[in-house]
Amino acid sequence: MKVLISLVFLFTSVLNDAVFVVQPAWGGDLKTTFENEVAGITPEMEILPTGKGALEENGNREVVANTGNYTDYNNSSKAGSHDYSVRKKNVVEKYANAGFISSDLVPVGTITKLLEDKLGSTGPDEIFVDIGRRQGIEKGDRFTVYKQDRYIYHPVLRGGMFEKLEEYTRRTGYEHRTMPHPGKPVGHRVIIQGVIEITDLGDEVSFARVVKAYDSIEPGNLLTPYKKFMDKSSMYPEMDKSIGGYIVASMDDKIGISDGDFVYIDKGWDDQVRPGDRFEVYSVPDIEEDIWYKPETKKTPLLPYVRGELKIIDTQKKTATAVVVKSRVDMVIGNQVRFKRSNHPG
Repeated sequence: MKVLISLVFLFTSVLNDAVFVVQPAWGGDLKTTFENEVAGITPEMEILPTGKGALEENGNREVVANTGNYTDYNNSSKAGSHDYSVRKKNVVEKYANAGFISSDLVPVGTITKLLEDKLGSTGPDEIFVDIGRRQGIEKGDRFTVYKQDRYIYHPVLRGGMFEKLEEYTRRTGYEHRTMPHPGKPVGHRVIIQGVIEITDLGDEVSFARVVKAYDSIEPGNLLTPYKKFMDKSSMYPEMDKSIGGYIVASMDDKIGISDGDFVYIDKGWDDQVRPGDRFEVYSVPDIEEDIWYKPETKKTPLLPYVRGELKIIDTQKKTATAVVVKSRVDMVIGNQVRFKRSNHPG
């Protein structure tokens, strides 16, 4: 019996010694493996506070893939001001050369010659202008370069002179050989060529350099004091208006007018048109019916068909410049426009 108890005690002691020997060895292996798989934290490393990692659960950053920028909504004022300034700059660059129609724009000078007898310049060449100290200009003054394009007559409304001449022809039977344009006179289309800056003054002739060119700047182009184009679309409160008119011309005399094209309408500042206003472009289809005893066909108008939408970007007294922001089908010169109310469908 004593021998049996001694054997049990010896077996238990050996078993306990084995456990205490194995545990440190197993724990050491685990520690070594963990350090090899996961990089340890060293003193020179910076620990990111909670919520500042690049990937956040329910994060507050929206990555914009096409620009490489992101909008940080935690600092919305900074992000908002940056985005607004970028949009504003883009608008200025895009619309600065849209041109306008004017009947009373008087030039202050002319480009007389380009150096090296060049026919045109897109900058930064130096040029001669026919203004100087006698006109009160100073070094560093800037001027917009433009050309006075063809005269625009209304495509729909008739001019008073034509109506009087037509009446005179009916009464006398005398037909004038050089009939005037039947449309109501609107004004010259003004095309913006670029911007120049005076570099050296003379009394009546000065040097200038081209600082911005939208098109070739050539001798004979006209000058007007430079006025930076501004996006004024948010300067005026939204209100309902009752304004209707017509598209009288486009910038490039395009037959089919669509998205992004510049057009000019026959309503302006005096008619309560303001930058930012939106107009629908529409036409009224009709059904023609021949009646045998009438020389002209009978036309039955149908419902107005909205062809697209314009946004006003600049105004003159009697006209306004607009850009096409929506187009269902191509628009044409002579299409009617109407102010789009804020609650108007579409």
